[in-house]
Amino acid sequence: MTTKGEKILTDLGFTINESLNIMQMGVTKNFPEDVIVLKNCCQSEFLYLILEGRVEACSIGAAGDFMSVARYGTGDYFGGFESDSISQVTSVKTLEPSSFLLLRISDLNALLPEVNTFAKQVFDNLLSDVARKKNELSELVLQKRAFSAILNVISNSPSNLRSLLETVAENAARLCDANDASILQVEGNELRLVAKYGETQLWPIRGARTINRDWVTGRVIIDRKPIHVLDLQAEKDEFPEGYAIAKKCGHRTIFVAPMIRKGVPIGAILIRRFIVKPFTQKQMELVDTFAAQAAIAIENVRLFKEIKQKSRKLNLQSKELIQWNEILESRVSEQVTQLEQFSKIEHELNLAREIQLSMLPRSLPHLKGFEFYANMIPAKAVGGDTYDFIPLTNDSIAIAIGDVADKGVPAALFMSMVRSFVRAETKPGVSPQKVLQRVNRHIVDMNDKGVFVTVLLGLLNSTSQQFTYSRAGHERPLLIDDKGLIKQLGNDRGQALGVFDTVELEVQVIDFPSDHMLILYTDGITDAIDRQNNIFGVAGIYRTINRMPKTSASKVGKGIIEAVRKHQCGTEQFDDLTMVIVRSLSMQ
Repeated sequence: MTTKGEKILTDLGFTINESLNIMQMGVTKNFPEDVIVLKNCCQSEFLYLILEGRVEACSIGAAGDFMSVARYGTGDYFGGFESDSISQVTSVKTLEPSSFLLLRISDLNALLPEVNTFAKQVFDNLLSDVARKKNELSELVLQKRAFSAILNVISNSPSNLRSLLETVAENAARLCDANDASILQVEGNELRLVAKYGETQLWPIRGARTINRDWVTGRVIIDRKPIHVLDLQAEKDEFPEGYAIAKKCGHRTIFVAPMIRKGVPIGAILIRRFIVKPFTQKQMELVDTFAAQAAIAIENVRLFKEIKQKSRKLNLQSKELIQWNEILESRVSEQVTQLEQFSKIEHELNLAREIQLSMLPRSLPHLKGFEFYANMIPAKAVGGDTYDFIPLTNDSIAIAIGDVADKGVPAALFMSMVRSFVRAETKPGVSPQKVLQRVNRHIVDMNDKGVFVTVLLGLLNSTSQQFTYSRAGHERPLLIDDKGLIKQLGNDRGQALGVFDTVELEVQVIDFPSDHMLILYTDGITDAIDRQNNIFGVAGIYRTINRMPKTSASKVGKGIIEAVRKHQCGTEQFDDLTMVIVRSLSMQ
């Protein structure tokens, strides 16, 4: 009978025999609730596999303050999490009675020469995933510590604006991997530099510059929108004054976010890099958050000064003074609440992202005569796209790709439901068309919000070398033959699922001989836009493939994703990017 540990290991991609060998090498340990499993866990020699239960990674600061960072459940795994870039220690404790399989990493390394190449890849993927979790946890800790530092300044010195803004600038630069950060405040028709972090001078503190559209920060104030410039030294015509500053100071990539209070711009935060390297969407969102907090802080100080002026000028009565103090305290409380809410939302979104990514296949399938590539890059923390590989028989698998007509958490929840329906209905002997018809009935019966989803579900058979698919409103697939000619399959889109009780579907059977490649994708690939709102389109995929030599599915997929990124040129990603590529191998 298969044990829980063996099942988890086989789900990760190991064979049954490999799973048995690994189980024999490991040590099973049980812990009660609220017990430290891994203390001061930097560079642990063990890989911890959770057989049953839940644990929490928590950061303990130098002052002993406790902060929850992430949670893991049955089937998850972890190792050491501490980063050299943070001073606090991260430990792992149980949230309920839990059981673990402890695998010594050196023992697993010793086993590798005796196992096949695929098992080595699975093991490498495990270690890579542990490293990824370590980096994400370190990033979360740094962000939360940054917000704590700002809260501490607000609590201890609510009227010390310069100290607060310097703290904001320092954390913005550090968390966004920028060379420096500056905070500028609106004074009449000028922007005055009021806080700075970093060695390179923009201009002296309290120095001012007239607000106009010829430099980036001036335009941000006028348009009240953030601006991301990939290389300011290449934007002489667009920002002549900003170009001159960049040539003088040496910076290249910049991002500026306005500080808005009650709909009025009162300043801006500017972060700079002295190389051409775009800021990520998450980094830009962090600067937006810092800008919002700085705006509230400036308003707090304005109110504080106004209180003092009124007190001196009018000799306000005690009751009125109390009222103004209450307003000031309310402003401080508002900022603290917003920071706490942001921290909670950030934590919940990270958990949602981990859950969604864990639902994707942990490894690519193995089917004789074929190789595969798959990737999903959400536009937000979580997305409405998905893909799946469903084993059917020794010589066949089902391949699915889908796109919910929405983004963010609602789309992710809806897609997780659709994915479960597709997996439940996909069985040997049941056609893709029949599966999608059944899934449509499930969705229509419980779809009160009118959300719909496009899906392509296909059956790949290695014996017949055919791909039989049914398409519900999804993007038309592309087939590349052995001569490099590209053909867009299908004639119509069919109907999306979740709209009508009876759905019309496109059904196709295509031959899949040697040296052919099939590309499945969502509209986030083709609808990606550049700064002039030009879409990448199917033509962009054609151009990318035609520039590439005959190569593997992985290189083609990565090449297309890279081409989409270059096309976007630092603009915001508005939709999820998802792609599945299947290549039939040469039999020579």
